[in-house]
Amino acid sequence: MWRYQKGRFFQEDFPLPQEATLLLCLNGEPWTALSYTPGEELLLALGHLYLSGVVGGLEGLTWQVGDGVVNLNLPQRPKRGLGVRDSGCAAGLRFGEAPLRPLPPVSLDPGLPPRLLSELRREARAYAETRGIHGAALFDLEGRLLYLNEDIGRHNAVDRLMGYMLLEGIKPPVLLAVTGRVSREMAAKAIAMGAVLLASRTGATAPAVDLAKRYGLALAAYVRPESYRLYAPGGLTIPMPNPTD
Repeated sequence: MWRYQKGRFFQEDFPLPQEATLLLCLNGEPWTALSYTPGEELLLALGHLYLSGVVGGLEGLTWQVGDGVVNLNLPQRPKRGLGVRDSGCAAGLRFGEAPLRPLPPVSLDPGLPPRLLSELRREARAYAETRGIHGAALFDLEGRLLYLNEDIGRHNAVDRLMGYMLLEGIKPPVLLAVTGRVSREMAAKAIAMGAVLLASRTGATAPAVDLAKRYGLALAAYVRPESYRLYAPGGLTIPMPNPTD
């Protein structure tokens, strides 16, 4: 690689994020093709299908993981016809008949968002090396890190957190921190996994904010070490100004 600086080119070694294609199959038939960072394919497959509403848990599921392919055997065939479809911001939020449910009221410490993002940044090793990858981290209600994942796709990173919850038996409510933009689909994933707080280093879209308010998700964006923008309060209590101040 060449770096251009102060009018000159300099040779420089800099690691690049890896990218591959993962094919998810249901009962042996193609379902979804994902561009992803190789590794932990089963977590990605389980989390993606759970947060898409295709599966509701691990009961009755078996699977095979091969070279670039994960096949999940479901007890019942999904109602919709199978076929490869893309995943991303424009993909459907929930498949089938699994609606989102309002989150439970949980009192949260207002200092949590900066703490979560600080922990995510500190443990994000691939980002430190490549500067070209997204991160997502799962925490308990006290802000203790449970699992962290990095991927070229911010949706994939969150999906793997859900896969980890399923395999490890972690029950909601939980907390979630991400590096990427919070779209409507990202907010829906947080709600579906039972995250009562979603903290992001970057911004959020208007539909994501509407969804967070509707389901009780605390949504904090543009999180910095000593500040953040709270778009939806959820369990974060906002002190009202004193009229005498």
